[in-house]
Amino acid sequence: MRTLLRVLSLVAALVGLLPAGAQTPAGSAVSDFDFAVDVVERAYAGYPDKTTNRGAEYGALKERLRDGIVSGRDTYDAIAEYLGWFDDSHLGTPGVRRYRPKSIRRNPDYAGRMERYAPQFTHCRVDADTYLIRFPSCDLTDAQIDEVRSAVGAYLASGCENLVVDIRGNGGGSDSAYEPLLELLYDHEGVEDAMEYRVSDLAVAHVREFAGDTERGRAKIARMERTPPGEFLAGESKTYRIRYDSVSPRPRRAALLIDGSVGSSGEQLVLEVRACSCRTTVYGQDNTLGCLDFSNCEILRFPQDTTRWMMLPTTRSCRVSEGRGIDSAGIAPDVRITLPLPETLTDNVDEWVRWVAEDLKTEN
Repeated sequence: MRTLLRVLSLVAALVGLLPAGAQTPAGSAVSDFDFAVDVVERAYAGYPDKTTNRGAEYGALKERLRDGIVSGRDTYDAIAEYLGWFDDSHLGTPGVRRYRPKSIRRNPDYAGRMERYAPQFTHCRVDADTYLIRFPSCDLTDAQIDEVRSAVGAYLASGCENLVVDIRGNGGGSDSAYEPLLELLYDHEGVEDAMEYRVSDLAVAHVREFAGDTERGRAKIARMERTPPGEFLAGESKTYRIRYDSVSPRPRRAALLIDGSVGSSGEQLVLEVRACSCRTTVYGQDNTLGCLDFSNCEILRFPQDTTRWMMLPTTRSCRVSEGRGIDSAGIAPDVRITLPLPETLTDNVDEWVRWVAEDLKTEN
């Protein structure tokens, strides 16, 4: 199920960027608010963790929002505030970002602080010793993934000992997109946290759609059907292994360059690189977005206004129950870059890449 986590992640990252919808008459729309509450409480994987020791606050939120809708508040704006309260970048609807504490507190606003912030896929030599692969998205077609493989081949043919993999702006997509890069950086077997389903009709439907025709998927569905709704599915491995058949002799040293827009599968790449590559150092100025603890999302249409939708994660990372969740703070770099932001980040070799390339040469 690792792939499904990434495949659906990019859409969730876009939810908060959309504007709130137009007014809908309160009489018919209150039920859409209740629909959102019902599906969150019975199926959202983050619900038990997010409401622990906050029951009174949560109850008051629902009452206030319902009263507001009755008094004429836009129902879908109220739903956005309701979902934003959970502060989960994978739980959303149009307009949610204005109510999500993390989005307000940790908005880096790169586009507003730089002349141009539009990272594009590119690969080229930085200097005699260092090569750059800029990888700003995991939402790629098969043809684009082939281009990533070609970039890896071009790097190996370059003769450069060091490599900068620049994932600034990478908001997610599919893990298959970054597989060629992970295999290149890999130098030892690693272990990462798996995901666990919170059992509900939506979770069962999710597994049935994406894995129901496999033996493993059928076995999972059978266990889910025996598990009381609302509980997390037992009997699954808490971790998975990262292992490739060989280790590439190059790069000798590598950098993974991040920023505060890196989320979801972009963050999963950071975690997996850290788990299986001793030769890679993570560089950045800001922590990553923090959009990974709850995933495997379902897109749901509201019953009263089917043009409107919300996204809801059905799984929780096993690290959350152990107190190691990453969403509240994001992932910190190993090395903090103290330079000013570059003026332009497109397909260019910018100041940060040049600085990292020099740092790799002096690293012990």
